[in-house]
Amino acid sequence: MKGEPRLPYQPPTSPPIFTYLNNRTPLRYHEHVAILHRGQAGAVRWAGFVSEGLRLGNWCCYLAPAFLHADMLTRLREFGVDVEHHLGDQTLQLRQEMADPSRLRDWAQSLFKEAEIAHAPAVRWLEEGIRPERAGIPVPQFFEFHAHLNYLVKHHPSVALCQYDVENLEISHLFSAIAVHRHLLVESTLVRDNPFYIPAEKFLPLNLADREHDLRELFREVGCNVERLLSTLAGYGHLQRPAAGS
Repeated sequence: MKGEPRLPYQPPTSPPIFTYLNNRTPLRYHEHVAILHRGQAGAVRWAGFVSEGLRLGNWCCYLAPAFLHADMLTRLREFGVDVEHHLGDQTLQLRQEMADPSRLRDWAQSLFKEAEIAHAPAVRWLEEGIRPERAGIPVPQFFEFHAHLNYLVKHHPSVALCQYDVENLEISHLFSAIAVHRHLLVESTLVRDNPFYIPAEKFLPLNLADREHDLRELFREVGCNVERLLSTLAGYGHLQRPAAGS
């Protein structure tokens, strides 16, 4: 109103730091990150993310093909985790691919809800090695699930890390993985604000061609070369670096 003093502009504050990957890369609460890596070696690379969470009382899930579960448990034991205890009280949950996307979505919603009821301080989601066609999941519905996962991460104290082996992804699947994750970790560089991210409320109504349009244009610009595409994405992260740790 006229005559009242104007309050100084207050810029929106970022969520607090949730953790540091490899003691270096800061992740904030409510971030859903696609980690683009190469080869099987990436499968349990982020076991420390899970072990740290269990130590802090977080609920942790590992969504991966069944053959990777034993490797994850072995790695957690090397970190000193009592895996039997955490599996018993469900603070650690291991799940494999689900061919029915609606079941996968229901399970994810239950996980976050049960963690909230249990007053867990946070949820940590780690996903590896899911190839929709191998699991029998329709590819569009698989990435629609990840669009919905954005809602869960947004409304609960959590961080989700979803790993994708670029050597085993079709280019259209890589495009979808990029489009549904606001944040990317590529070439060890965090792209905190992925310029090709499509929020769920926009992604879900779009047809497949529209979902991939901008990324297809970029792919053509880099000569249809995946390595150049990833380097270009990492370049966006380098430009954002001054703000990333603030």
